[in-house]
Order: sequence, then structure tokens, then C-alpha cells
Amino acid sequence: MSHRAGAGHPGGAARAVQREADASVEQSTETVLPVYVVGDSHALPYRNQLFREPWTGQWVMARSRYVSGLTAHDLFRPDTGEFHTELIRFLEYEGLVRNRRAVHLSADETDFAIAKAAGLPVVPPLLLFVVGDIDVRGALLPMLADTHDFVPPYETPYALTDRPLVPWDVVAEAIAARIRPMTAGLRQLIACGFNRIYVQAVVPPTRDEARVRQLQGYDCPVAVRTKLVVAFNRMLAAECAALGVTLLDDWSRLVDGGLLRPELEFDGVHLPPRAARWFLDALLEHAVNCQWFAVNHVRYAQYYRLACGLYPFGDAGVEPLAA
Repeated sequence: MSHRAGAGHPGGAARAVQREADASVEQSTETVLPVYVVGDSHALPYRNQLFREPWTGQWVMARSRYVSGLTAHDLFRPDTGEFHTELIRFLEYEGLVRNRRAVHLSADETDFAIAKAAGLPVVPPLLLFVVGDIDVRGALLPMLADTHDFVPPYETPYALTDRPLVPWDVVAEAIAARIRPMTAGLRQLIACGFNRIYVQAVVPPTRDEARVRQLQGYDCPVAVRTKLVVAFNRMLAAECAALGVTLLDDWSRLVDGGLLRPELEFDGVHLPPRAARWFLDALLEHAVNCQWFAVNHVRYAQYYRLACGLYPFGDAGVEPLAA
């Protein structure tokens, strides 16, 4: 004779307990909003940051990729249309790019299945680029070192030294040459469908002159070094604004009297991890206030075409990422 396990049967009681446990787990399980961070060693303080943002209470996790030696100049090659190999690998590893195209714009059944299994909405990802420091310290600072200074065409709080001056147009062109490849790369990413891109401004340099001598192999006054970072960030801000890319610049919070706050001194190059959280807060505040960027317009256009055989706004084709 067969027996059915009911509420009074030990097996039925165990299953009832399991169902309650499963329901409890389901109620307490939450998805995490990822912020994808890629860059030079200044991306490292973002690693493993997990917190609730204060606006909606959403859990946020920074998924960072440190690329040794990455510069703004090397992010993209305009002559070949190729991105830095490590950037493409990062985007592919995180599932943001597949078959050289943005996954959130894909109509492929495999990508639909992956998105459903992940349990996350299919929207443009939040991408943060952290580059520029190596461009300043490695390519621009040697122009000045301890032998030259420069005067920008705007007011600064930094006293002029008695060193010979490098003409501003020479300094400006050197900065622009470092930024141009990155600007072209960001433009290409936007064309590929990544419309929620952020860039972190270069952080104020250390006040520790001995540490600079140890790292650079030469002296350079802190006023000159800081003034150079300000010039780089101003030009970077103008390029980002022209593209519609958001520059995260918390300069006033990081400096005192125009120079890096002493309590934020860390290792002579980086800021402490808590400063990375400040940048993340600024990014998330902007994202929360600009929700329309998260709308997957191209996906809607693709659905419209499937239904009607037409795109609602003409050709909605999306550029592929260069291999």
C-alpha cells in the first residue's frame, strides 16, 4: 500500500519547513546594481566596494578591472579603430559585449536567456573610466620637471616659480595629444550603444616631495605638478562635455588651499578607498537623476521593427565594437 506524506507525516513536515526556508531566502535575496570600473591603478581602490546607495536603497557593487600602465592615450587607436585589448576583454568577461556588439542591444536568443538567468534588467551599463594619471606623470610632467613652469590662460591659486616658462600653447597641445585618443574611443563606445559613461578626473598629486623624487627620479614643485593636473582636468572636462560624457571631479573636496588635503595622503600616488566611494556616490547621484539614459531605446526600436518591419526613427543600426 502506498502512503502520501501529509502535514502529519515526518516527510511532509520537512518539506513544509523547506518551503518556508525557500520563501524566506527568496524574500531576502536582492539583486546588486553593478558599476563597471576600468583603468590604471587608480581603479584599485574601487575593488570589492559593496554598499547601499542612499537614494533608492539599492545595493551597489563596483566591479573593477586594473590594467597596468593604461593611459588615456592608449585607450583607443583612432588610426585602426581598435580599443585597448584589455578593455575589450573586460567588457566581454563582464558580459557587456559579445560578438563585438553591446549585449544590452542584442536581439539574440542567447543574450535574452543570459539576461533572464542573471535576473537583471537589460539596460545600458554604468561604465567608469579611470585614466590620465600616467599621462600626466609619465608624458607631461617631464616637460617641466624642476626646470620649467607655465602660465595657463586662467587664474589659479598657484604661485609662479622663477623657472623659465614653457609657452601655454605647447603645454595645451601636449595635453590635447594625450586626451584625443581617449575622446575618440569614448565617441566610438557611445556609437556602440554605451550611453552611460563616466570618467574620473585625475586626482590632486601628493605634497610629499621626497616621494615624488623617489617615483619620478627628479624634483618638481608641488605647485607646478598640481597646476598641470588642473590644466589636464580642464581640457578633459571640455572634451567630455562635448561628448555628453559625465566627468566626476571632486576637486574642492580633495584639496585644501589648492593642494591635496594632508589627511588624504596615502602612498604618494593614490587616494584612500574612502575617496573612491565619494566618486561612486557622485556617479550614482547623477545616474538616479538621469534615469532616461537607462531606457533601452534601441531595444524598443528593434521590437518595433519586428512588429512592423520598420524602425520608428529611421535606421537604428548600432556600430560594432572594433576587435
